[in-house]
Amino acid sequence: MVNLEETSLERMEALLSHSAMGVHVLFDNRSIAKVLKEVSDDKDFYSFEKMKMVQDVMTALIAKKTYFEKMAYLQALDTESYQMLVRAYFHIVENTVRANHEHSH
Repeated sequence: MVNLEETSLERMEALLSHSAMGVHVLFDNRSIAKVLKEVSDDKDFYSFEKMKMVQDVMTALIAKKTYFEKMAYLQALDTESYQMLVRAYFHIVENTVRANHEHSH
């Protein structure tokens, strides 16, 4: 699974790009708000175990070829994995927006 298909990565980049513009295709707004509202401290996010879990879940998500496969995968995740994935996804989106904003100046 380490060698993800280039098209899968391109599809994921497109989803991230849409999210950076405020269009969140993979996650509904209520779930996003709930997960991000519960975060009071990111220290737990950076433990080795959590980072490994996020990496595994994100890799599996990226490997899904279609939108419907991605959605089915997300719906099948346990609560903790889903919440960690949402947090990681939006960290990526936020960092992408920041990087693009800094490059434009």
